[in-house]
Amino acid sequence: MKIKQWLAVLLVVPCILSLTGCQLASENTIENTKDRLTGVLITYEYLDLFDYDGYLKGNASGISGGDIQVDGDSEQYRGRLYAILKEQVLTNEDTGEETVVKEYVFEDVEGFAYFAFKDSSNGAVNSRSDEAISDGNSSFFSSDDEDKITFEGSIYTAPGNNGAITYYINPVYQSNDGSIYAMSGSGFSMDASKGASYSQTLNETATVTENGTNKKSSISIKLSFVTMFQPEKIVLLQMNSDSAILSKDEYAPGEVPETLTPKADTNYIVAETYKSDSAGTVHVTRELYDRQDEYLYTFFCRYDNICIKTGTQLEWAE
Repeated sequence: MKIKQWLAVLLVVPCILSLTGCQLASENTIENTKDRLTGVLITYEYLDLFDYDGYLKGNASGISGGDIQVDGDSEQYRGRLYAILKEQVLTNEDTGEETVVKEYVFEDVEGFAYFAFKDSSNGAVNSRSDEAISDGNSSFFSSDDEDKITFEGSIYTAPGNNGAITYYINPVYQSNDGSIYAMSGSGFSMDASKGASYSQTLNETATVTENGTNKKSSISIKLSFVTMFQPEKIVLLQMNSDSAILSKDEYAPGEVPETLTPKADTNYIVAETYKSDSAGTVHVTRELYDRQDEYLYTFFCRYDNICIKTGTQLEWAE
């Protein structure tokens, strides 16, 4: 792991969609809402938070046996998974200086989060992102009339052994008291073949009242899910202006250095990524980086088949 990018609709039962390429969007307009959509928590399994015991006790008179049908009057029984605010001490390897960083964590859940939150102490808006979110881009806009948050990100996955990849997109909210929580969301399933993709956009717009004045507040979260073959090795070729090879360096995925100083005569670099499909056929993808590029990017896949995009800083000679 070279670089971490720091940057979670609502269903009572899981919904699975078999998709190889699709785009969905949902939009809600909510006035004077107390809890605001602030991001997503992506999990591998359905986030079962429904309080069935409470529902049965509260509706005992209307249940006569057989299958239990949860009707529309069940809002109060939909549970919440609260994030815990934890402190982490980061140490500068060069100076030894320590910095305390606070982050919200959803404990005991296999998945990854991508959300913004407002710091109650100073009103600043911060963001939280797992390394699984590649190509992450977040923007925050604030004026007297409007607050706007925009998130974009991609999740790259190597095909597993079960022939399908399933994710659940669970919405994350922030209450007026500052607490962060997730609620059960919807799921989808992707074909495990290379190139399968799925995208979803969540939008919410609300009108809030601050000091007697109405203000528009909105958030847009766009997520793209893409499958790719698992990288097996990375080869970096340094080329001169005549396209002759000056050097050839081979790395295991995840072992490409954090910084690279190309040779003085290097005009551009070709990054080759070698992958094999289920039949053993080797596939090679190539990316070209020239002196205008400050970083080159490669992938490695972690234990859960999520492929992490890492950056290597290029320190070109003058």
